[in-house]
Amino acid sequence: MLKAYEMIAMALVICAVLPACKATDSPEAAGSPSASTIGAQGLRLPATFLGNLPCSDCRAVRWHLDLWAEQGYQLRREWVGRDLDRDEVGRWRVDPGRNVLVLYGASEMPLQFEILAPDRLRLLDTLNQSQSSQELVSDGTFSPADVTLTLGGEMTYMADAASFTECMTGRRYPIAFEGDFVKLERAYLAAASEPGARLYVTFDGSIVDRPRMEGAGTERTVVVNRYIKVWPDQRCERAMAHAALSNTYWRVVRLGDAPVAATEGRREPHLVLREADGRSSYSATVGCNQLAGSYSVDGPGIHFSPAATTLLPCPPPLDALERTLGLTLAKAARWSITASTLELFDAAGQPIALFEAVYLR
Repeated sequence: MLKAYEMIAMALVICAVLPACKATDSPEAAGSPSASTIGAQGLRLPATFLGNLPCSDCRAVRWHLDLWAEQGYQLRREWVGRDLDRDEVGRWRVDPGRNVLVLYGASEMPLQFEILAPDRLRLLDTLNQSQSSQELVSDGTFSPADVTLTLGGEMTYMADAASFTECMTGRRYPIAFEGDFVKLERAYLAAASEPGARLYVTFDGSIVDRPRMEGAGTERTVVVNRYIKVWPDQRCERAMAHAALSNTYWRVVRLGDAPVAATEGRREPHLVLREADGRSSYSATVGCNQLAGSYSVDGPGIHFSPAATTLLPCPPPLDALERTLGLTLAKAARWSITASTLELFDAAGQPIALFEAVYLR
């Protein structure tokens, strides 16, 4: 498996040659379909590929894959009968020697498809084996799905017009003035060095059709469902690869709704998750005592064991902050990584902590 820094290096090399890395003001970059073009290995792009694939514990998995000619993709999967869905965005490339389409950037394990024809793809398993029942088909049209996921990208805002360039695909969208936009707007204006500055932001959002700001018809638009944070020191280039959950130094950015900062003369508040010799352990501190224990991960689920701790006296406000950190880890039930940021959620799905992978800076 590639280490985080190796993934970043690879991403930067790819970004240097792919047009999808660069923001553009063209209608296609905003999500509007363009005339079909001949893509790699004969794929006619942009195009939408659909299919209901077999599922071991549900009726079927309904796939909706959208491919742009600029080597970006978005994917929606629905587990029929389980009330479960997953949306993602990323990049695609073609391995010409194997005639295989590779979707990467959304997870550590890329999805791979054998290209059977310009309108037919066959999903390969982890052993690069294919089955005839695992096919996605395109009828030659392009109908992007509405997707909802955590998004990271660069925002600009000037003259009452906000736009968002999603890092993984490089696609640029207008931002709707609805949902949690007001929180995003306030944070952007407080952090921007000048009008129209590019700032990296993260939020839970949707990419959907909305009426055009000018003219008739609709355009693909980003809706902010839950504002997370503005990151003035972050850029899309650094967000091209996801940090790994384990063996990463996670700086504590926020516990609950309260921002966390280092205390002068004290260690930086952080969390480290380690995987070694088949054991998973964690250590954490807010700058006073060291909290340590084990943790387990089951897909998106996470559980931290009760922490053992040193017994140094902690001056205020570190004493209260340390208790908060311990309670936060005890309540954690789910995790999510977007680029170099990690969020923890409780059993009800509420965000309880935010971290940043410091070594990616």
